[in-house]
Amino acid sequence: MKALMYFFVMAVIVLAGCAKDDTMFDNQETLELKKAKVPVPFKLDAYVVTDMESDLILIEGLDEWTPSRLFCSGTATHVGNINPEKSFYTLEKMVFFLKDDLPHSRNTGKGILVGANGDGFEYTFTVVQNLVDGTCTGINEIIPGSGTGKFKGVKGTFNVIGGWHEDGIGLWFKNEGYSYLVFE
Repeated sequence: MKALMYFFVMAVIVLAGCAKDDTMFDNQETLELKKAKVPVPFKLDAYVVTDMESDLILIEGLDEWTPSRLFCSGTATHVGNINPEKSFYTLEKMVFFLKDDLPHSRNTGKGILVGANGDGFEYTFTVVQNLVDGTCTGINEIIPGSGTGKFKGVKGTFNVIGGWHEDGIGLWFKNEGYSYLVFE
């Protein structure tokens, strides 16, 4: 008898749990997407290659010229697959200098990161690159008001480390894991 009572109670619980409650959504038209008002982690794994057709900029201190644009592909949290046709870095200034007797460059500019669905944001960047081994570190700061789609109202920074890719053509960049985005 206890077993029969147990199965009856469990059946009632399952049926009650599966019942549709339409009172939760009285008006489907007024539903809003809630965005985080606290920092959410951001990770990036990207590969960039030089756009050889882009405008040239002067490398200050070397008096040499280099293409100013880099195409970006890869993946990022909250972005998914990066759209390589719409995502890029644009170098605005490159300065050559020596650090510990090794050649380096300080690169600054703007970029845009766009996901496969078209949502994205713009950012500014500052990167210091060792020109001997290709390693680089830097920070990207999102330009307020530049976010589209699910990135509307996003702000924040993301630290980046990177270096020359093993193919000898492009660069890879990874997020260090201390980066945060805030959705308002």
